[in-house]
Amino acid sequence: MTITPTSLDKGNGARPANVAEVRSVPALAAKMRQIDTCALPAPYTEIFNTRSLSPAYLVQNHVGAREVQTAVTTIAQVADKLRRMSRAYGEWQEFDVPAFFDLWPEHAPHLVHVEERISTVSVTFFADLLLPSFQRAEQYWAREFFPAYQTARPPLNTSADSSSFTSHFLDFEQPKMRAYWDKLIAVMGETRRTLWNDIDFLAATAGGEEKTHWQWAWRGEEPPGLDRRLLPPLQQLPTLTLGIEFPLPASRQPGRVRRLRRTWEGDVRRRLRR
Repeated sequence: MTITPTSLDKGNGARPANVAEVRSVPALAAKMRQIDTCALPAPYTEIFNTRSLSPAYLVQNHVGAREVQTAVTTIAQVADKLRRMSRAYGEWQEFDVPAFFDLWPEHAPHLVHVEERISTVSVTFFADLLLPSFQRAEQYWAREFFPAYQTARPPLNTSADSSSFTSHFLDFEQPKMRAYWDKLIAVMGETRRTLWNDIDFLAATAGGEEKTHWQWAWRGEEPPGLDRRLLPPLQQLPTLTLGIEFPLPASRQPGRVRRLRRTWEGDVRRRLRR
């Protein structure tokens, strides 16, 4: 596995609001609410089809309890890595995200966001992406459900006259999307409940921040013709998104040399006045 350095985002803002980044359950739910206004998406998780995740992050692609069991083990390991990251960060001249997290270089930007601020480092790990149930739901939404909705343009009153495209959407595409969605929410909820006794997970959970990032999508009107179960309230959505924030090592802080010089010059002037 060849490791290449991953650049860090340096700035004073929050995570960039790239609307194409469907990296969590709240993000997918937000995009569902935009289905009548947004552009044709490309499946965000398709990159994991092109190259499988490294072995440490492979959640078993099985139904029921097996996916939950392997997800719990994998996400607990991620939480442990985040716990150790604050100590390890300053040991790298340029922090290598793929190397530290044991990720393929092409997967690291999808899963991990690292932002160096003036005096702190903010790290987010989008663990929802690891679940096969999330990948199936996201890819079906992008490849099948979104185009079918755009073609059908289902009316708010489903009893109104409709085309064969509308009937196909309502009778086939929407029930299938709902089944994928229900399975995803069930797996996410059970995984979170199982991890609730893991202290590292509790210390790193960033579900509130991820929901805040997408709350703007709940301020507009709901798209017509969608099943109510595909439009849940934001506060009810589970997510396994993890995040930490820790002090940026002093040697990496911008302006540190200038501040040290000012302190030294001040000390010199005080000694000369004595």
